[in-house]
Amino acid sequence: MTAVPALEILPAGLEDKTTIWNLFQFYCYDTSNYDGYDVEADGKYKMCADYFGQYWTLPRWSAYLLKIDDAPAGFALIEPSDAVAEAQELADLFIMSRFRRRGIARQVVQHFMAQRCIPWTITTFNDGADAIAFWQQLFSMPQFQVSHTLPDPDGRDATVHVLLPNVVNQA
Repeated sequence: MTAVPALEILPAGLEDKTTIWNLFQFYCYDTSNYDGYDVEADGKYKMCADYFGQYWTLPRWSAYLLKIDDAPAGFALIEPSDAVAEAQELADLFIMSRFRRRGIARQVVQHFMAQRCIPWTITTFNDGADAIAFWQQLFSMPQFQVSHTLPDPDGRDATVHVLLPNVVNQA
């Protein structure tokens, strides 16, 4: 088995916004078969700049740049859940293809979700076989057991997986 590379999970500052936007283009390409993303006339996938900007401006919204050996390896985007009040959602998790199948995504999920003081949600597209396989493997672990599932509140062909808190909030 290949050794798990040293991963840095860095809160993305404004200086990282362009890097994450550029990586987001690869993410959209990877997921376009099941989420319906289309490229614009300029050949880029579109996400409303205002929406994307919320990861740097709104409370409970955050972006993280993932690095391996100081090279960008992906990103994680976290936002309030649309499906469960007061829950957080790991909305988007992307690992560059050359870094996949090395346990990096699992490390990211463990970093954010292994100890939860509030509910978290994960949304999977019902025909996203690779993502479903990844999440089902994690959901089989005791610290990531799903409490229940919900239909996608946006009406997409997707399932929302709800993970309840597993630690007491000490605040």
